[in-house]
Amino acid sequence: MKRNGFTLAEVLITLGIIGVVAAMTIPTLMTKYQKHKTETQLVKFYSMMNQTLRMSVAENGDPDGWIKANKHYTYDENVEFLNTYILPYMKNLGYKNCTSRGIMELVCVTLMDGGIMTFRIDGGGGDLNYFTAEKWLTDSRHRSRHNFAFQFSKASGFGKINSRNYIEPYTFQWDGTREGLKSHQRYGCRKDSPTYGFCTKYIQMNSWKIPSDYPW
Repeated sequence: MKRNGFTLAEVLITLGIIGVVAAMTIPTLMTKYQKHKTETQLVKFYSMMNQTLRMSVAENGDPDGWIKANKHYTYDENVEFLNTYILPYMKNLGYKNCTSRGIMELVCVTLMDGGIMTFRIDGGGGDLNYFTAEKWLTDSRHRSRHNFAFQFSKASGFGKINSRNYIEPYTFQWDGTREGLKSHQRYGCRKDSPTYGFCTKYIQMNSWKIPSDYPW
C-alpha cells in the first residue's frame, strides 16, 4: 500500500517559512498591542483624575482658591494638598517621596492599575506625570511610551484652557497648532525631543489614538 506523507526536508522547509513569517509579524502585533494598552491606560487615567477633581470640587469648592499663586510647594506642602483635595476622592495604594526622580518636592502616588502619578506644585502651577508602570520612574528609556505629562487647567496661575475638565495634557508655551506640538524646542513630540512634554496632547488631539508619526 502506498503511503502519503511529508519528507523531513519538506517539514523543515515549512517550519522555516513559518518561522520567517512569525519573525516578521509578531513584532508588529506586539507593537500594536502595546500602543493599544497605552491608549487605554491614558484615557482611563485622564477620566479618573477629572472625576476625582469633580468630586473634590463638590466638597471643597472652586479650585481657584486651592493653590497659592507663584509659590513653589515643599514636599510636605504637596502631600498636604494631595491629602486634602485629591487622594480622599480616588482609589490609590499610597504615596512616597520621588527622590529617584531628582526632585525633592515631588510626590509619587501608586495607582490601582500599577501605574504611578507624580505630583508637585511649582511657581507656574500644578504638574502631574503618569507613568504606565513604576519601573519607568528610574528607567528613562522610551519616555514617550511610558511617561505622560498633564497639568491643572482650572486654577489660578495655571493658564486658562478652553476645557470643561480640571486635568488636561501639558501645553505650557504651546502655540495652539498641531505642528507646534512637534516642533517646540523643549517640549515637542518628536524623536530628538529633550522632554516629550507635548506628547500627551498630541495623542489627545488624535482622539486618544497614538498617531502614525508618533515617536514610539
